[in-house]
Amino acid sequence: MPTSAPIGRVTRCSIQGFDGGIRLTHPDRPSFGALCKAAAQQGASDVIGLIYDINIQDDELARQLAAADAPAAELRADQQFVRPIPIEIRTLTVGFVAGGRFEQRLPPQPPITLAEIYPLESEEVRQFTERLDFLTLVLAAPQLPVDHLLAACLRQAALARPESARRAFLIDAGRACARLLAGDLARLNQLVQDLGQP
Repeated sequence: MPTSAPIGRVTRCSIQGFDGGIRLTHPDRPSFGALCKAAAQQGASDVIGLIYDINIQDDELARQLAAADAPAAELRADQQFVRPIPIEIRTLTVGFVAGGRFEQRLPPQPPITLAEIYPLESEEVRQFTERLDFLTLVLAAPQLPVDHLLAACLRQAALARPESARRAFLIDAGRACARLLAGDLARLNQLVQDLGQP
């Protein structure tokens, strides 16, 4: 049973990924490159998604306020923090968990519509990223900013570890990326540089 509050609910789903309507309840959650999960198989498993896009849907009131000379501070605060804003995340499936075991491959079934989406806890992130087989799923994703996505994910995975273990994890992750991108040194170099960014 998740200990953190849900960040939203699934609106569209497939084996390869799921989208969700969310509410922002914390300044850094959700974020690009974060891992999250949603129930599948009538709760028998959780599909793990990697957030690759966050967007705010078209909103008539926001457009009207943006066109105003100087919207009142109360109206702006209500729009930004109180009023439900149509925000959507899009995720790439990178694995699933069933029976307490993490698998880094496509799941047997997608999440169910309106399933609650939870962020992975730090310990879950650490456990999931002990192996890096999911890198191949990310690198194979078409039309996504996969290099930046991988770097963001791996940096967050490093932060889920004790400070003394973070550098070693990033070195291992860099080596795994080097094996997968050996034929594209320019791309590999950029990815390694992105891994070193805060």
